[in-house]
Amino acid sequence: MPVFKIVRFAVRPDARAEVEKAMREFALYVGLELEDSSWTTYRDRRNPNVYVTLITADDDDAAEHQRSAGGSVQFARVLHSRLLTDAETREYELVATSRGGLPP
Repeated sequence: MPVFKIVRFAVRPDARAEVEKAMREFALYVGLELEDSSWTTYRDRRNPNVYVTLITADDDDAAEHQRSAGGSVQFARVLHSRLLTDAETREYELVATSRGGLPP
């Protein structure tokens, strides 16, 4: 079953440029190395230090691989030391989408 996670977090204002550089590098890593998952981050327009990340994986094994892969661990180290508060992570189930119809 596909895995969908949404993570909300805020970074220190002085760390924003460094974190966004790490985000771009990590997105490239996921795209090149983790074909069974994806990682997309959006920045809040009104509060540019707040982000929402959408993580998808084909199944639980792919989600665990993304979480424990070397590039993921490295990115987490960069991010965690620059957070204002703990990241809030929630897991979701697909109900409907305009891209491919209804789930089984």
